[in-house]
Amino acid sequence: FHRFRRKRNEVPDIAVRAGETGNPNIQQEADGNIHQGQTLRHSVTSRSRFPSSHIRDGNNVAIRVEARPADPSYERRADPLGLNILYEPTSQAAVDIVFVHGLGGSSRQSWSKDRNPELFWPQQWLPNEPIISAARIFSFGYNAAFQSTSTGRNNILNVSDFAKDLLYSMRFATGDGEKQLKMGQLPIIFVAHSMGGLVVKKALILGQCDPHYKDIVQTTRAVLFLSTPHRGTNLAVSLNRILTVSIFGHSAKQYISELENNSLTLQDINEQFRSFAPRLTIFSFFETFETTVGPIKMMVLQKESSILGYPGEISKPLNADHHDVCKFTSPKDPNYLSVRSALCYLLEQFRSDNTVSLRSRYAEERRKIESLLSMFTSSIEDCDFYLEKRFNGSCGWFLTNRTFRSWLVDDAPASRILLCKGRPGSGKSVLAAVVVEHLQNLNHNCSFYFFRFGDQTKRTISGFLHSIAYQISDGVPDFRRRLLQLIDNGLDITKSNSKAIWQKLFMSVLFKLSNIKPVYLVVDALDECEMPALLLKLFADIPASKVPIRIIVFSRDNYLLSTLFETALKAVPVTFLSVDDSRDDLRLYVTEEIRSMRGEPIFKEQMAAKIFEKAEGNFLWVHLVIQEILQCHTQGAVLEALNNIPADLEALYERMHVILEKSLRPADLAMSRTILLWVTCARRSLTLAELDRALQPEYPLILDLKSTVSQVCGEFVVVDNLSQISMVHSTAREYLIKSLNSRLGVSVAAAHQHLFMKCLTVLVEPGVRSQVEQFASPSFLLYAAISWPYHLELTAAPSDEAFLILLVKFFRGSFILTWIHILAIAGQLQILLQVSKILNAFIANCNKVNADRNSATHRLQERELLAHWATDLTHIVGKFGLQLMRHPKSVYALVPSFCPHESVLFEQFGSKQALSSIRISGFSNAAWDDCLAKFAIGGRNIPLGIFCLNQYFSIVMSNGVVILYRSSTCEEAWRFSHGERVLKMCHSTDGEKLVTCGLFTTKVWSVISARQLHSFVNPSRAKALAVSLKTDGDTLMVFSEDRVVRCISLNNADNGWKIYENVFGEVMFEGRQYNSPQNVSFSPDSNQIAVSFRGFPLSIWGVENPRPRLIGRIKRHGDRGERREGAQSKYTDVQTMCWNPITKHILGTYNDGCFFKWHPFENDYQESKILAVNIKCSSNGCFFITSTVDGGIKIWDFQRFSLIYQLSCPSSVTDLAIDPDNRRIYDLRDTFCTIWEPNVLLRLYGAGEMASDTTSTNESLTMIPMASETSVEMPELVTAISVNPQTLQCAVGNDEGGVRLFGVDGELIMELSQGFMTVEHIVWSEDGNLVAIADLSRRINIEYVNHKDMTSPLRSVLTIKEEDTIQKIIFNSSTDLLLVCTAGFLKLWSLETMASTMTWPQTVSGTFWAAHPLNNALLLGFGFTSIQVCTWAGLQIENEVAIDRTTIDIESDKAPQESMRRRISAPLPVSPREDENRVDKVWLTSDDKQALVETSSATPQGRRKKQFMLIALAHLPMPDSSETETEISAVPLPADLLARIEMPFGFLSNDIRRDRRQSSLKNGEAGSSLTTSENTLVFLDREFWVCTWSFSDSGIESRVRRHFFLPQDWLNMECLELAIIRSDGTLVCPKNGEVALVWNGLKEEWIE
Repeated sequence: FHRFRRKRNEVPDIAVRAGETGNPNIQQEADGNIHQGQTLRHSVTSRSRFPSSHIRDGNNVAIRVEARPADPSYERRADPLGLNILYEPTSQAAVDIVFVHGLGGSSRQSWSKDRNPELFWPQQWLPNEPIISAARIFSFGYNAAFQSTSTGRNNILNVSDFAKDLLYSMRFATGDGEKQLKMGQLPIIFVAHSMGGLVVKKALILGQCDPHYKDIVQTTRAVLFLSTPHRGTNLAVSLNRILTVSIFGHSAKQYISELENNSLTLQDINEQFRSFAPRLTIFSFFETFETTVGPIKMMVLQKESSILGYPGEISKPLNADHHDVCKFTSPKDPNYLSVRSALCYLLEQFRSDNTVSLRSRYAEERRKIESLLSMFTSSIEDCDFYLEKRFNGSCGWFLTNRTFRSWLVDDAPASRILLCKGRPGSGKSVLAAVVVEHLQNLNHNCSFYFFRFGDQTKRTISGFLHSIAYQISDGVPDFRRRLLQLIDNGLDITKSNSKAIWQKLFMSVLFKLSNIKPVYLVVDALDECEMPALLLKLFADIPASKVPIRIIVFSRDNYLLSTLFETALKAVPVTFLSVDDSRDDLRLYVTEEIRSMRGEPIFKEQMAAKIFEKAEGNFLWVHLVIQEILQCHTQGAVLEALNNIPADLEALYERMHVILEKSLRPADLAMSRTILLWVTCARRSLTLAELDRALQPEYPLILDLKSTVSQVCGEFVVVDNLSQISMVHSTAREYLIKSLNSRLGVSVAAAHQHLFMKCLTVLVEPGVRSQVEQFASPSFLLYAAISWPYHLELTAAPSDEAFLILLVKFFRGSFILTWIHILAIAGQLQILLQVSKILNAFIANCNKVNADRNSATHRLQERELLAHWATDLTHIVGKFGLQLMRHPKSVYALVPSFCPHESVLFEQFGSKQALSSIRISGFSNAAWDDCLAKFAIGGRNIPLGIFCLNQYFSIVMSNGVVILYRSSTCEEAWRFSHGERVLKMCHSTDGEKLVTCGLFTTKVWSVISARQLHSFVNPSRAKALAVSLKTDGDTLMVFSEDRVVRCISLNNADNGWKIYENVFGEVMFEGRQYNSPQNVSFSPDSNQIAVSFRGFPLSIWGVENPRPRLIGRIKRHGDRGERREGAQSKYTDVQTMCWNPITKHILGTYNDGCFFKWHPFENDYQESKILAVNIKCSSNGCFFITSTVDGGIKIWDFQRFSLIYQLSCPSSVTDLAIDPDNRRIYDLRDTFCTIWEPNVLLRLYGAGEMASDTTSTNESLTMIPMASETSVEMPELVTAISVNPQTLQCAVGNDEGGVRLFGVDGELIMELSQGFMTVEHIVWSEDGNLVAIADLSRRINIEYVNHKDMTSPLRSVLTIKEEDTIQKIIFNSSTDLLLVCTAGFLKLWSLETMASTMTWPQTVSGTFWAAHPLNNALLLGFGFTSIQVCTWAGLQIENEVAIDRTTIDIESDKAPQESMRRRISAPLPVSPREDENRVDKVWLTSDDKQALVETSSATPQGRRKKQFMLIALAHLPMPDSSETETEISAVPLPADLLARIEMPFGFLSNDIRRDRRQSSLKNGEAGSSLTTSENTLVFLDREFWVCTWSFSDSGIESRVRRHFFLPQDWLNMECLELAIIRSDGTLVCPKNGEVALVWNGLKEEWIE
């Protein structure tokens, strides 16, 4: 990047006309206040060098731009050198493509027509090619410019130097996050222009002789030469002469001399490359146009020099000159198509060699997307079903219809909708299927969806959006890549409503893509969608899409829908087409169907004519009529039937109904009624196998169910080719539902009651658990598990006593665990949340009914049981959901044990298991806790704000540092140091970019790699009040204190800041001038801005076209809003505000504490008098939260504007945030961050649709009659833990300076000390009588504990005050010496004389000191590269042994582990000492013969790369021995262990290992795997399971054993860093201020 300095007075201003900027409303601003040494990402050119003059156009809009010298080479120098990655697939790449530029070129501009970055085709176009999208794409830059780096100096570089640079860059270059690119593992294709081809050839020649580059050479498979001078050019000599005499001080270049015709360099390259070429596929493209050179045009390179003439070489002319042979105007440019075709050919060729890996990669990508779109339902079967109904020669009229053709082939890029309306039974679904087939045959990007009235899973908008998104991702590679990137960034839409899904997947991703062909959507049966009006509102956004969206909708001719199309889609071109005029198709259909009727041809023709005449365009009517007359045996009967059949569908259904009732026996009539109940009201279409199970035991052993269904249900029911049973048409279902007085009529409520009872009865049958893992394909057991809540919710009498009895039987037995097991296998745990809501509603209804009944019949215990389960089910999802999905069987053994002791799940199952298996103790709260985690941010700096983005949350500190944490573990991921106090911050919608804005600079960061992407100097005197990244991720918007809106393009940063002119119009309001804004907020799409001025009403302004404009002002009504006459202002100030991202409402708080919501367009205003300080809205727009002065948090339903939850907690709230999944609330209090996961959010909004498709918010809230309330007393955070080695008692220190002693069972014994500063270290002496406690004040207190009489007071032994940070405290074995390790010194204290005896400087930073386990007289100092052996007496260094880390570094590179090992509460900023290599922890094995050492080293991104090694302590030389060993080899952990280990806890004692061995023998395992000489490591793996791994002195290793997982609310890395394993095998782990004990966890191995 180019660095330059410019004084402020050297920056001239020029003025141009407004039209030259492309936007008359934007003013381009130049600010000369550029700091010395400021790094700019791109250079900036100007059109003029003249001084400034101020010009205004006709609109009185001033445009100012910065004047800079017009220097093309300056732009070239801004292009990066070395190897730069342009594109990388989200999964494993198939090929590497490397672009190498030529003479005078650069890594980007050589490939960009007219230096336009949008025409940089290797990055902009190639990734959109379906075949090429499987490749990584790189661009290599080297210094081949004509200008010298400094005047007068000759450039001595030559082609060989450039080739070496290319090889080096490919071998050692790294990508994002310092990830090794590992080139040489995939096939490589070079694309080289001009001299770049010579560089490539030379690189291959040099690399084959160098072992470092051998892999790169061997994997190079092809080269595309673009006008490469293989034999030189006559212009080389002339060019060097011109450079020599240039007035600009240029010098001759050696690499230009090498381009002379038949130079020695070229001859040598060609000679050596000739033997290498047969291994390559070579394409040679040559120029055919003359190139302008000065005042003349001439051929730079002749064809003969551009072609090698080797066997197998493919040559092709391009219609371009030498400069443009590598630059193209568009993706349709014939030259581009030629080069692209060559690349596609090569990729196809190489891909055939690696088909299996590519297929697996694609399968993995599809699996990821299917996981994201968990509600995905396929419509392929529906489409195939209707295509089979099409008969030859039909539907052609529609495909040739002028209106349809206009919708299909119109070249206009605008999105549009075609609505095809028709009567019921007119063949709309068949037409939809035909359109799908037609679009697919044309190779269009076609997605389709068939709404189905009889399948609840195919009626929701969310299901539609999931299915469409999946299909588009399959056909549009760019969309698939963006989805995969979002998935990697933590995107989760399983709990999002349809509006949020539309926003996240379509508006924020699909609509922002460019250079994409039109996307076609075929939507059938819109009238059968649950909420068609909402879907049309979503479609109203398609004009904003850069991708043309063309939608064709088939629906009944419904007046309401037609009205909605006209009102909701005003901005979308909508065309209407009637499909009723299909007489030719109907005549063909009648003729085709009548052929199966018996009789003479003439008679059949007559009957066909009569049927056609009466049909009136209704295909369904024809089908039903023909089915009836086929049952006739005479011509008279046929005529009579035809004359008696009514002409409309409903009357025809009635006739069918009567005939069916008369034809059935009583037993068959009952079966028919039951089948119709299932077909009419089932949640989805059942298969015949499922229906067969549903009819048992009432109708067992049915001989032929398909035939039986046909006989007892007549033409009302059809069975498709997948054996799925459904109604013949939605109108048939409607008829049966209305025919309540008939024997076959269906009462919907009664039907759901029957279906609910059947589903739950199946689940409580014996032997269900043994069937669980047998349903590979959909079975009725799975249907029952998922659907019984759906049927219960729709029953007529949900409070019926029979329901209560059955529900209690289900929840009281082990059936409940089997049910959860089924849901976990099916990936349907959200059903638990739905059941929680339904149970609350059921209990509420029971309470209403029982109000008028005798209290003796109330069944209070049964209702209380259901209420407890309603609570537990939501917490099961929150605490154990992830592990249950991965390990469904854990619901039986592990989940109950980790539940609170007062939970119904623990009482029914966990309490019984605690007697024989895993047991948890140590918690004071026996109920569920809404607090998920709490941690200290620490340091002297104050946390100012908190934000959430995908799988991270970030905290802004007062010193200008932004700390990024992982949401799953609260572990620190990155730190971004802005360099000054951060005033405002925002992130991109995809969560990949972070923007920090200070007073002087604005910076853009990559969240993925933690790298700074851009840095901009802010205009002077323009303090930012709001900042926003537009949804395109490119445009940065800033509102400043000077009332100016500015923007800057990240892709074209050279253009500088631009001003949106006249955003606020007049500067006066009601005769008073605006003052400085008090609060500002951009809308989620950055197109609107809300501004609050002191003493003025809140105003909303539009920023974008048609022009900046005032949208509306909020004028608060009532006494609170208006002040008495004569006062300074009559408007109440708005203090804080935010936007609802879905509804576009504004939420805000007034300075009197009241809060409001307001929609500027709809003028919807509501206000609450309940006081609030801060306010934030959820990403799905369904709820918002407020904080109070006393530290309370309230959750409000947005639509109803009503309170649904409140939490009381001491200490005031600094800031609030809601996670993107809308399940958690983050708050800052003092120097702590608290994470809440309220039960109400999981229950009300976690079920997926929330208040969208199936259940309105109003309905959902009726399930909670009043707001729930929680009061929380937060204990102080645990900061230090130490276990007494003799008694196993545990000393626990906290953040407030207190230290408490807990017994073996976790009971509190006594207070050891109470200080005022954070406790940092607690250490017991070996005999367990002394405990040393060090706090943040650097004070050490040593206390004597009388374990024989715990009631006796503590005796203070010694108090020490250090001047430096304390790092370690160590007692010697005889407890008469104490070693204090500080950052700079080692200090030895005598506990007999109570004085310091020795001070010794630390010679090696980052050393971890420990007592030598094999010699009580020695200390060991574990360093990163050496171990010091020191005596206790005098702290004399006896030996220093180097550590051979060779194998450690090799193995860690194979299994890299990068993690922030610094505790979250570590002081800020990061000290320089932390950037060094260091030893973090050391664990001694149980036999004291070895040490497991964890080391870490800093990476450029601020993270630490950790490594593990085993050191044999017996190999260290003793002071009195004759050994002179100076080096010891470190032993790496096995590769499979390295790939899994996250955090070691320690080693088991011999006694515990012996118990485990005996347990293994009892279980029939081989006893040799665990012997008394083994060492067993206990550790936490990367999936948060506590595991063990054993090894012996002889080198025998056992496999890794899993034992139990840690629940979600235990995953706080600050706490886990303190966790230790006691000698009895009990895990001691702090959690939210308390210490949990996990007993018996290691006795049994978890086996799936």
